[in-house]
Amino acid sequence: MAWVKFLRKPGGNLGKVYQPGSVMSLAPTKGLLNEPGQNSCFLNSAVQVLWQLDIFRRSLRGLTGHVCQGDACIFCALKTIFSQFQHSREKALPSNNMRHALAESFKDEQRFQLGFMDDAAECFENILERIHYHIVPSNGTDMCTSKSCITHQKFAMTLYEQCVCCTCGASSDPLPFTEFVRYISTTALCNEIDRMVERHERLKPEMFAQLLQAANTTDDFRNCPSNCGQKIKIRRVLMNSPEIVTIGLVWDSEHSDLTEDVIRNLATQLYLPGLFYRVTDEHAKNSELFLVGMICYASRHYCAFAFHTKSCKWVLFDDANVKEVGTKWKDVVSKCIRCHFQPLLLFYANPDGTPVSTEDALQHIIHWSHYKTSAANREEFGCEKYTFLKSDCVKENGFEETSNQKSKKVQLENFTRNYTQPTNVRGSSMYHTHFFNFWDKL
Repeated sequence: MAWVKFLRKPGGNLGKVYQPGSVMSLAPTKGLLNEPGQNSCFLNSAVQVLWQLDIFRRSLRGLTGHVCQGDACIFCALKTIFSQFQHSREKALPSNNMRHALAESFKDEQRFQLGFMDDAAECFENILERIHYHIVPSNGTDMCTSKSCITHQKFAMTLYEQCVCCTCGASSDPLPFTEFVRYISTTALCNEIDRMVERHERLKPEMFAQLLQAANTTDDFRNCPSNCGQKIKIRRVLMNSPEIVTIGLVWDSEHSDLTEDVIRNLATQLYLPGLFYRVTDEHAKNSELFLVGMICYASRHYCAFAFHTKSCKWVLFDDANVKEVGTKWKDVVSKCIRCHFQPLLLFYANPDGTPVSTEDALQHIIHWSHYKTSAANREEFGCEKYTFLKSDCVKENGFEETSNQKSKKVQLENFTRNYTQPTNVRGSSMYHTHFFNFWDKL
């Protein structure tokens, strides 16, 4: 990979020459247009981060075969805009194709519709899920093992949670699940930082993941599985080694007093073993990830930061405006404090990350109408029906009506168990009526 050659010296130590975020590639930097009334900043921020993530961009470039949905094909829309990023001479490009594909894909749920503001974190997660279905249409999002699936091979955290009583030894059945973003309450995180300060401990890079885990399990006590009377904490165990880990920060309000404290305490390194009760994958046990990108929110607007290797500088992507911020992470911190940016999504990547294998990838573009007919024929002749066609309520665009909602419900339930506030805000979610209508359906 280009950035590895750029960083590593013969006989040298990567850690000594590492610049935070330098796992970003030499991708060109261009803005994305957001005309009055389009309200596309949430999408533009997510697309910019995906483009600047070397692992994702190179993986997508190596894949061509997919199940295409025409106007609703997010795979095609991403391919198109990535090609424009690479070859266009324009300083700012339209994201109309991507916006239309997203709106068409989610028209039944009334999410991400044209002209309406939406949530960047939800947009990012849903893009990942749709990419999965375009690449591996026969597998659900929970148990995908395809080597060519960017979503699960690079972003997914495969976990199980379990309660184990230290008093009587009873344990609950392990509950497996998959998540693409680990959400943390900023209030709980700041409380953990305050406790650390009270213990006169200094925040070290390797401690940040531990603080996130502590914040994620704050007051999360369960009854003993055998009802012996003990209250025990849930244990979450990571079973794989994702190359990109996304941390989502949940805010209580749009104008939180904790914004500056959170920004100042963000770490540019993330040690996977500290983020969970235990990790079982050998690679994960020694996995150190580095902050390479961030999506922020302020005053009903989203923007993104990414480290650009070619210039060795952090870059701010604010729709059509692309500005160099500085060479140090502290330059980003200062910018966020000055502009009152609330960090929403943090992207940590493995510096040894590689593109997905194309060994089991689709070799041709299959139009959805043909794929749907083929699946129906398989069922008629007694063959196994494709997983995502098993629902009784399959939408015309080809995805299970509840597949995405089930995933969101699990994530919401997991977060609710971990932390409860009168109002929880992730980015601008609190301020969009259609967002709440969506959750009310779950």
